[in-house]
Amino acid sequence: MAKRDAEELLTNWGRWVWHQAGVPRYTSPMFALMRDNVAQESVPAPVITDDEAMMIDAIVARMWRRDEQMADCLRIYYCTSRTMHGVGVVLGIHRKKVAELLLAGRAYVEGSIDRVEQAA
Repeated sequence: MAKRDAEELLTNWGRWVWHQAGVPRYTSPMFALMRDNVAQESVPAPVITDDEAMMIDAIVARMWRRDEQMADCLRIYYCTSRTMHGVGVVLGIHRKKVAELLLAGRAYVEGSIDRVEQAA
């Protein structure tokens, strides 16, 4: 696997979440009919394997146990494509604090990826 940075993996993980790729889950037949027959905004397809996406998902889940606010910043920023200001509004914090938490969160993810690669 070619080395990919945390920013790229997080961006594609956010897209993967919206494409409902990976773990199968129940979807109401009525919801599927409505979803499949309503024009939706086109979102770029995720360029990430299910294994990579689930690894990022697990890293963010571990992060959430240590620092909920940091994990929430990553989750909201990458999964909803909000601006830093928008994330701050959702979480009730200043956009500069969001920027700090995103930087720290990306470093956490990068370190976790390095640890996984060393163990392999």
